[in-house]
Amino acid sequence: MAKIHTGLPVGTQWEELQMNLSIRIADPAGNITIFVMSHILPGQYAPVAAQLLAHQEYHAEQVAFRVLPRLGGDGRIQMMGGEFCGNAARSYGYLLSTMLPGEPSLVKVEISGADQPLEVKVDRENGRCQIEMPLPIGTEVIPYHGVQYEAVCFDGIVHTIVPGPARDEAFVKGVLAAAKAAVPSSAYGILFAEGDHMVPVVYVCETDSLIWESSCGSGSMAVGVLRAIEQDNGEFRCSLHQPGGIIEVTATVENGKVVRCSMGGPVTLSDEITLELPEC
Repeated sequence: MAKIHTGLPVGTQWEELQMNLSIRIADPAGNITIFVMSHILPGQYAPVAAQLLAHQEYHAEQVAFRVLPRLGGDGRIQMMGGEFCGNAARSYGYLLSTMLPGEPSLVKVEISGADQPLEVKVDRENGRCQIEMPLPIGTEVIPYHGVQYEAVCFDGIVHTIVPGPARDEAFVKGVLAAAKAAVPSSAYGILFAEGDHMVPVVYVCETDSLIWESSCGSGSMAVGVLRAIEQDNGEFRCSLHQPGGIIEVTATVENGKVVRCSMGGPVTLSDEITLELPEC
């Protein structure tokens, strides 16, 4: 079985045990995320994530690991490749709300790729949550085959927006290579955006995984940011229909600069699942 750390910390140390792995599964607009609730060693993240993603019955697209908060948040997760993920962050906020005393409707989530806790507003009655997203750190132009594609850069992930319907994987890999050459990051998104529809593809460097995702929170935010900048001032709202569901985004612009952005929508959670993994 996998060597894991479990339970609450005694002082600053985790008790090391050999036991089953505890997980919860979240479904935020189809971007299914496995939360590893047992505490395992960072060196095991990639192999454990690979084993969990291989469980086809979960239909999972990513894995996040519960770790100790560092920045004063109510909880923290580390994504499988150290990337940032808005859907995982808001889903974990929803999960934290069910675990914390009083089941608060506002929680603060720490996540890899974000340098401060993010506020998640939880509406348990309607099964929804909304997260205040980190502001983009800038935009870039990604040249590929004579076309200049716009990219929005967040800490932990860079999203390149391709207008129009989805194209084949050869095109995706070509744009991905161009984006990697232009901007260093832990992860990259290629977003095919057409009107109020979007098809996201996400590559995570640490795990060398390229996934056509059912939805993408930070990718939705990237599209919203670009469209908000085009109107220069005011609040921009849109709902982006994706293969797995709808994500709602809001971006506020002042003098051509994004000063606030948030995204959200429905989320569902599984009960706790316990399973055994081969030792990593």
